[in-house]
Amino acid sequence: MSVICMRDRKEVLEISYSDVKKYHGSVALMAVAVGYRTLQAAFAELYGEEVPNRKDISIMSGHAGPGFRDVFEFVTRALTRGVYTVNVEYPVAQHDPYRPQSYAYVISTADGKAVEVALRQDFLPPAFYEYLKKGRENAMTEQDEEDFDRLKLELSERAMALSVDELLIVKRIS
Repeated sequence: MSVICMRDRKEVLEISYSDVKKYHGSVALMAVAVGYRTLQAAFAELYGEEVPNRKDISIMSGHAGPGFRDVFEFVTRALTRGVYTVNVEYPVAQHDPYRPQSYAYVISTADGKAVEVALRQDFLPPAFYEYLKKGRENAMTEQDEEDFDRLKLELSERAMALSVDELLIVKRIS
């Protein structure tokens, strides 16, 4: 899997998925993988072969979870720079049947270009949402936690293996 190249002042950083996993840990591996692939897709659409500059990127995340936040922060420093927002009510990719939570992200550039990247509805199985619901209700058994961790790991590996078109819907919005 290719790295994400990101300009930070005069230096070009090569950020791998493995780098982001080290930063995040293992709590939300599916989100880290999908977030990483989201940035790859967005940057390809917005910049082609050019290397984006960190200071020019802003992000609206439809998902409030730590995995997405961490990958977006690690790669772009959007949270640190105050250009990261969350809108769980974003009307695209509302796949969770139990709560508002969008699996769509809008990546914007300083010159006004923007792309919406949404997770395909069929990527996450119903069991994923059931585990999330149980977690919010403090109803997870030890076996549930083990099974959910295994599912998140499998989904992260799948997200990294699929083509962009199989995983995401990428749409230029400006």
